[in-house]
Amino acid sequence: MGMKSRACRKGPLVHEISMASELVAECERRAGDRPIELIRVRVATTVSEPALRQAFEMLTGRGPLEGARLETEPFAVTLDCGCGFSGSLGHDDIVGHKNVCPKCGEVSESERTAELELLEMKGK
Repeated sequence: MGMKSRACRKGPLVHEISMASELVAECERRAGDRPIELIRVRVATTVSEPALRQAFEMLTGRGPLEGARLETEPFAVTLDCGCGFSGSLGHDDIVGHKNVCPKCGEVSESERTAELELLEMKGK
């Protein structure tokens, strides 16, 4: 559906609240007055899914998204490090716009990518 969030990482929960806020605003804009029952998104493995869900629930208590279900489809953010680590990064492996190798602790620049992408909205 085309909406992608590149909200900058501010803090563990602040980042997810910012992303959820952006998502909710875009979904409400697209929904108008039509009630929505499902929102499906792709979300990076570097985003705390429980924090994103909590923020989404806090922000959708009223209006067209009230009671909407959030379905997530994770996609891996990967790192190939000189120490031999090659794999997915999790929420704790990102600090600001830096990757931290979970094996050796080496810090490197993150590749800028959308961490959240709206895939589908389904009305009631």
